[in-house]
Amino acid sequence: MKKPEEAIPNQLLRSARESLGWTQEELAERLGTTGVTISRWESGITVPNRHFRQKLCSLYGRSPQDLGLLQLAPSISLTIAHPPKRKRHASPFLFNEPLTDIHEFYGRHRARETLIHRVSRQASTIIVGPGRIGKTWLIDYLRLSAPLELGVRFCIGYLDAATPSCRTITGFAREATEALGLSAQIRERGLLTLEQGLKLFRATNRVPVLCIDEFESLCKQRHFTATFFRNLRSLTRTYGLVLVLASCLPLSTYLKREEDTSSFFNIFEQITLEPFQRPEAEQFIHDKSIQAGFTPYEQRYLWRYGADSNNTWPPLRLQLVGKLLLEERGQCGGYHPDRNFARKLQKTYYGALS
Repeated sequence: MKKPEEAIPNQLLRSARESLGWTQEELAERLGTTGVTISRWESGITVPNRHFRQKLCSLYGRSPQDLGLLQLAPSISLTIAHPPKRKRHASPFLFNEPLTDIHEFYGRHRARETLIHRVSRQASTIIVGPGRIGKTWLIDYLRLSAPLELGVRFCIGYLDAATPSCRTITGFAREATEALGLSAQIRERGLLTLEQGLKLFRATNRVPVLCIDEFESLCKQRHFTATFFRNLRSLTRTYGLVLVLASCLPLSTYLKREEDTSSFFNIFEQITLEPFQRPEAEQFIHDKSIQAGFTPYEQRYLWRYGADSNNTWPPLRLQLVGKLLLEERGQCGGYHPDRNFARKLQKTYYGALS
């Protein structure tokens, strides 16, 4: 990965986009990535991986040489921190599975753009939305895309605040320190553990990004007082710690709590996740129907049963409907959903939400 000061702008890539009159955001929408990523490609800070090189060549109708990409190809394997590969499944529908492939992340273009942009500027963010709406997947997307989107200076750590070890401040600090890949040999207590680790980051000019899932669980613990949150905020200011929180509760709920904690929550911008609207659902259904070999009738069933009562499409529900359609078709062929299918869907879906 090139350091920012060594980056050489890719004028060929920029010219190809400008010749079509597209903005970086418009190109990102066509590719399924973010405007920040396009900007970093054109600035020479990072390079497209093989998947995006192919899409760029197809979109522009030009060769890799014409886009200034060929000479960059050999270095790509060095810029990716080898994210875990998802095992092959008979079903392309990922119900109740972790995200291990960024190409399985559909929609949420504005949320992705905002999150990556803020992290790149070392600003903190809170992701809010109801349970199972995709908050953890958005964090996983950040973790998987960070090597190309942000570069090697950024270290992304993940912490589930609902784990038993996070019931105390010392336990939280140790988990956070280990999540960031720091030495477990630090023997300080409380947030001093995390502070000692952050000093190591500052000494090596790296940026620590701590993603805290199930953040509301942390706030329920009696040890996490206003003093704790003031100290945690100080760590973000002093050592450049970037926080990405995921919570079912909106930011306004935290801001209404005791005045002493409001200064901590004032450093965040909120990203709100909701069910897919029609354009996002359309892309998902189109791609997954091809992968699953769905007939036009089965695609209609995916549209119909994947929608909720508000005529929006929760991603988890779409994944489940596709999975069930494939399973039922495999058992009896030429399958047409009936009341039993609807009952099974509702039972499984709401069971997953509980």
